[in-house]
Amino acid sequence: MIQRTRRLIRSALPFLLLIAGSAGLAADDGEQPTDREQPTDREQPTDREQPTHREVESIKLEIGTEGRLETMAMNQAGELLAAVTWLVKKPAAEGDPPATDDPAFWDYWSERREIRVLDGDGTELRKIEIENVVPLQICGTDDGSIYLGGEYLIAKIDRAGNLVEKVKIVDVIPNTSADTHISGIAVNEQYLFVAIGSGRSLRATEDIVRLTRDLKNPTMIVQRQFGCCSHIDLATDGDTLLVAENSRHRVNRFSFDGELLGRWGQRDRTGIEGFAACCNPVNFDLINGRLVTAESGIGRVKEFHPDGTFKQLIGYVDTTKFDRGSRIAAASCYIPVEVSADGNRIYVMDVRANLIRVLQRIAS
Repeated sequence: MIQRTRRLIRSALPFLLLIAGSAGLAADDGEQPTDREQPTDREQPTDREQPTHREVESIKLEIGTEGRLETMAMNQAGELLAAVTWLVKKPAAEGDPPATDDPAFWDYWSERREIRVLDGDGTELRKIEIENVVPLQICGTDDGSIYLGGEYLIAKIDRAGNLVEKVKIVDVIPNTSADTHISGIAVNEQYLFVAIGSGRSLRATEDIVRLTRDLKNPTMIVQRQFGCCSHIDLATDGDTLLVAENSRHRVNRFSFDGELLGRWGQRDRTGIEGFAACCNPVNFDLINGRLVTAESGIGRVKEFHPDGTFKQLIGYVDTTKFDRGSRIAAASCYIPVEVSADGNRIYVMDVRANLIRVLQRIAS
């Protein structure tokens, strides 16, 4: 039932966010991110801002009309991991009401889940069936195993999809609310980091917990980060944890014990160096220590040096599907980004069209 409720919330999110914005609900020290922050027209790039990549193709998964591309990640082998869910009817049992096609009858539907493993060209290599965890967040590892973050649970599966470990969020943070979920995930050689979210609006906040890779020894290291709409991206860079605190238009740097080491980023609806729209950067990826950011609503991908200095514009992805609801809906979209090892291909997930859009480096 929770999974179906989650889908209803997502479909109603643009309306809910508009109400929140009208009510003046604060998301950052009195500053309210609104759809007025989204640029209406893209400026023509200067010589310094010429894109290095352009969109060349889209990877479309064969998942039917009931399928939903929930999230994506890239493992150390350079394979794309695409998490997909479907609503399917439960078999009728004695005493059940008559079957119905109305998904409002949530108790008589269930959800099927898979991870599609793709190569860099989008060719499907294998499928991994998932049980018991809705894959809202996924993260691949060096040994082929995959961490999953969903409603109520964190799990680890092996390359074949067999469950290795799982833990309930309530066992990680006692006395959590019924709406608690995993909003972000990252792993390194020693630790797993998860952002545990509360709420799904402009005011949503996340606490970050560090666990060992066997999902034991949970330690709260950072509290109250502002990630809009249940999304806050995490990554590790050496001995530093990076957090995309998108409602505040910045990237925060923490030690693995939660000490704030620095932060950078600002809201900017006209310039290239800051972050536009409601809540950005929503997602990022690392390549050779530099940060590649993705901005929802305007579909912009940029590259920054480790200290936050703007390096270059990478390019744009088509946001036609993102914009179909409203401008604030566009600004609240989830837009995972992954970079190939050589930096030549950038993969950007289009959650509304169930596509992975591909940017290719422009030849010199």
